[in-house]
Amino acid sequence: MDLKVNINKIHSDLTNSYEDVSIVEKTDKKFGNYFELSVKENNKDLKIVLSKQNIENQKFNWSYYSNPLDENSYLVERSSDINGFIQDVEDIFEKNRFDSDYLEKLN
Repeated sequence: MDLKVNINKIHSDLTNSYEDVSIVEKTDKKFGNYFELSVKENNKDLKIVLSKQNIENQKFNWSYYSNPLDENSYLVERSSDINGFIQDVEDIFEKNRFDSDYLEKLN
């Protein structure tokens, strides 16, 4: 598979499961060329960093901000395959795998 096929599958899977999804291509010194995915479920946000280089493979590493309101928050590393990515995103939302400061702000 290649980058375009994989990112389209990820976008399709996310938009089929969540109402508010966006993908933006970005470049910076810290991450290089990457996609920033933003997913919202109820009152929770998930901000994902996905390197273009990583997404070219069937199995890939990605990160998300433990506190999506603070880009200086801890980046949680995850590993997924292209078919299991959506389940990993669901796991984050269902089990509230966010920074406690962020979860407190939601309440």
